[in-house]
Amino acid sequence: MGQTELKERFERRENLRGTALTILGGIFWGLAGVFGKYSFEHKGMTPQWLVNVRLIIAGILLLLTVIAKQKKDTFRIWKNPRHVVRMMLYGIIGIAACQMTYYMAVDDSNAGIATVLQYVAPVIIMVYTSLRYRKMPEVSERIALVLAFGGVLLIATHGNLTELSVSKTTLILGLLSAVATVFYNLSPGNLMDEYGTFAIVGWGMFFSGIVLLPFVKPWQTTGDITWDVQTFLCVTVVIIMGTVLSFGCYMEGLRLIGGTRASMFASVEPLTATLASVLFMGVSFTLMDFLGFAGIIGAVIILSLPKKKK
Repeated sequence: MGQTELKERFERRENLRGTALTILGGIFWGLAGVFGKYSFEHKGMTPQWLVNVRLIIAGILLLLTVIAKQKKDTFRIWKNPRHVVRMMLYGIIGIAACQMTYYMAVDDSNAGIATVLQYVAPVIIMVYTSLRYRKMPEVSERIALVLAFGGVLLIATHGNLTELSVSKTTLILGLLSAVATVFYNLSPGNLMDEYGTFAIVGWGMFFSGIVLLPFVKPWQTTGDITWDVQTFLCVTVVIIMGTVLSFGCYMEGLRLIGGTRASMFASVEPLTATLASVLFMGVSFTLMDFLGFAGIIGAVIILSLPKKKK
């Protein structure tokens, strides 16, 4: 077997591994929302409690993995006050706001609708980029914008523009989570290149979780939660599977197959959340809902496609 053939086999294997890891990361993210919804409905948990505890524990776990590799370099960011401020803003406005609005939307509706509304974020990024650089969106981007807007409209009204089919709270929270996701994607800038992705996300989660403590006061509502095996399973899925494993799988898949393909395969997240909501939570969606989902996911896929070089 020649060197070229060996190299091709290795690349195919790595591509397959990267694809599998990216899809797995999306599935884990999708399941986290459904398990969160189950905790809210059946275990007396609140979105505020879950997000606060999730941020702190997941932040610690991510930082421990960074410490194992980077040792003292894990704390290097704290020597640069300007970078610390950026990391704090990223943690509070990006990570904490994104998760809080998302899980509050899940609590008010279901994981499927909340996840799909959050997926409007790439379209918002496209509009923001076009306005900032005063550049007219390309034809494909305009198609994506129409699909996303139409998708949100169908989910919100089911085609009847005189009334909402979801609550105003769900719609506002879902779209706010999309806006926070935009900040989550754009605000770190070169911080992740400078200090490492896991370090910035870990510090952002841990810091924002600490900031939320005096507002959420999770110790006051812990006693209201029904603690049993199912509750611990839900919390474990949300924190470990829905944060640490999902993020680790996605980032490794991103490294192996690149951002374009990774973002496309990660679109399995809203599909997973929708399917799991139907199977495990007994949620029923209408044809209009599915058409709306298809419009938003289609927009994301279009924006993920590589652009033609000019």
